[in-house]
Amino acid sequence: MSEKPRKGRSGVIFGVAVAALLVILGAEAVLFMGASGKKRTAAPGKITRLKEADEAIEASAAAKIETFGAPEAKIQIEFYAPLPLAWHQKTIGLLRDYDKKHPGRIHVTLLPMGNSEADTKMEKRGFTCAVIMINGKYRFTLPDGREVELQKRPNSDGSFYNSEDVITILDEMAKEGD
Repeated sequence: MSEKPRKGRSGVIFGVAVAALLVILGAEAVLFMGASGKKRTAAPGKITRLKEADEAIEASAAAKIETFGAPEAKIQIEFYAPLPLAWHQKTIGLLRDYDKKHPGRIHVTLLPMGNSEADTKMEKRGFTCAVIMINGKYRFTLPDGREVELQKRPNSDGSFYNSEDVITILDEMAKEGD
C-alpha cells in the first residue's frame, strides 16, 4: 500500500514564511522612513547627519586622492571618508600635526568618498562607509584597554572612536617600532 502525499502543507508553510518576511520588511521601512513614508529629517533649521554626509560625498566626487608624509614610512594610513565633514577634518588636522612633529614616521592617503577611484578601491576591500586603515587594520586596543574601530563618525556619543585615538594608536605603534 502506498501513502498518499499530503498536498498543500508545504505551500501553506511557504506562504506564511513569505507573509512574515513581508511584514518584517514593511515594519523596517516604516521605522526607517517614518509612518508618513517620507525620509526622516531633523527639527526645522537643523541639518541631519545623513544629509550633511550626502552633501560632503557629493562635494568629494571631484576631489583628488591626496597624500602627505613620507611614502617610505613604516606606518601607512588610508583615510576613506566624506572628508569635508568637520569631524573628519579634525582627524586630518591631527594627522597633519603628527606628521609635522614626527617627520618620516607616517604616510597618509586621503581617499575622498564619492571619488570613483577611491570608492572602487575601498569597495573591493569591503568598505562603503568611512574608515581609517593603519597598516591595513582598523580595529585596535588602546593602552587603557578600550577597543576602538576607526570607522564611521568619530567624536560623538555612540562613536566607535575619537579623533585623538588615532594619534594614540600612532604613538603606540612608534613605541613598538623604536
